Amino acid sequence: MLLTSVSVEFHSTRGTLAAIIDKKGDYINTKKIIIVLLLIIVHSICFSQDYWESIFEDEGIIFCSEINYLGYIYIGTQDAIYISFDNGISWDEVNLLGGCGSIISDADTLYASIQNDLYTSFDYGITWNQTGFSSNTGIIYKDSHNNLFVGNWGEIYKSIDNGENWELVLSNPNTEVVNSFTETSEGLFAGTTDYMGNGNGGVYRSLDQGDNWVHIGLEYHFISSLVSNSNDEIFAGSHGHYNQGIAGVYRSSDNGETWDTLTNDFCVSSLALDSEERIFAGCTWYSGPIHFSEDNGESWQLIESELLSPTTEVRFITISEDDYVYAIQIGDFNDVVYRSVQPTTDSDDIFIQEIQNIKLSNYPNPFNPTTTISFSIPDESKIELSIYNIKGQKIRSLLNDQITAGEHSIVWNGEDASGKKVSSGVYLYKLNVNSKTELVRKCLLLK
Repeated sequence: MLLTSVSVEFHSTRGTLAAIIDKKGDYINTKKIIIVLLLIIVHSICFSQDYWESIFEDEGIIFCSEINYLGYIYIGTQDAIYISFDNGISWDEVNLLGGCGSIISDADTLYASIQNDLYTSFDYGITWNQTGFSSNTGIIYKDSHNNLFVGNWGEIYKSIDNGENWELVLSNPNTEVVNSFTETSEGLFAGTTDYMGNGNGGVYRSLDQGDNWVHIGLEYHFISSLVSNSNDEIFAGSHGHYNQGIAGVYRSSDNGETWDTLTNDFCVSSLALDSEERIFAGCTWYSGPIHFSEDNGESWQLIESELLSPTTEVRFITISEDDYVYAIQIGDFNDVVYRSVQPTTDSDDIFIQEIQNIKLSNYPNPFNPTTTISFSIPDESKIELSIYNIKGQKIRSLLNDQITAGEHSIVWNGEDASGKKVSSGVYLYKLNVNSKTELVRKCLLLK
């Protein structure tokens, strides 16, 4: 069952201490007690705040998630698409009569693959239109030349008119599924998996905007994900190999001609880069749920967590423009979407703790004509709450006062400081706490 309103819980580890008694029952080993107490204290401090928070849960399979430039969250499941306009607090269901395997956002346009159809939305997912695609849908990708691609079992299709007309540009054995695309300044790349060994599997490359493709490497690897950085280096995540017991992360610095093995220790389901090009790898089959690298894949660290334990399997990860990580956990009974409680780019522990204890959201979002901005603060604080236009210009102050601890709300009626109704569009609201902590959120006025 969908949790339409998700309450976020932060879990802390509680240590319990049983008396450490000598087997002969003669005395208590004081040294052992001190060591255990120290370990419990350190463990509690380290895990007083988990890296993740749960924002969505479903009894079925969750395939994908996407966050657009406004911060709206889209989740594709085996039955429907779910949308949150308020940072994951509440969810709206869009039933397009089928499971959603892939969602991407491009400016104000959304694309979603629904079984044998491809849909677009131009109003942030409220309404959807069927395109002219007429084959099995799969992974969706849009390149820097505005070409739209769909990869499925053994095929890649290309559209130059936003999905109205399509051309088959790659045809392989139907046991070879296309799982991922990425782009460098030199070309376009597709990662595939051939579970039966009838085709090549691995990585394909196109140097002419997807019109023609050639196989270039990692043959028989089960490539699940491709990403590329600003240096045109390509990273491939593998979740297996047709005839070798290996899986891991691989890197090419020469446009896919050769590949270096970075690690064969992970069974990788998904790769993602944050704004500082740290690499995050979502893993399955007990590799540890998510690893990250700060040195271009040379070394890797496991993100320690109680919510995503070392035996957790992750199907998919993505990172929003403001550097929050979203991970889909494969559950025994429910799939769960987790979000990092802080951006990947924040390393100041004091600042992180302050942000974690302050909440800010608005509802409804999108709105017309009013929206309620809600916030909570842990202590009495000097609060400034203001509205800005998309250019960053302050258009109205809603609050500037000393406020008691707790939850508060204030209604914005869509007017600027002069009382004039503002036009439709994106607006920012900024919460300043004690002149040292700021939270900014986006809202959308639709008329």
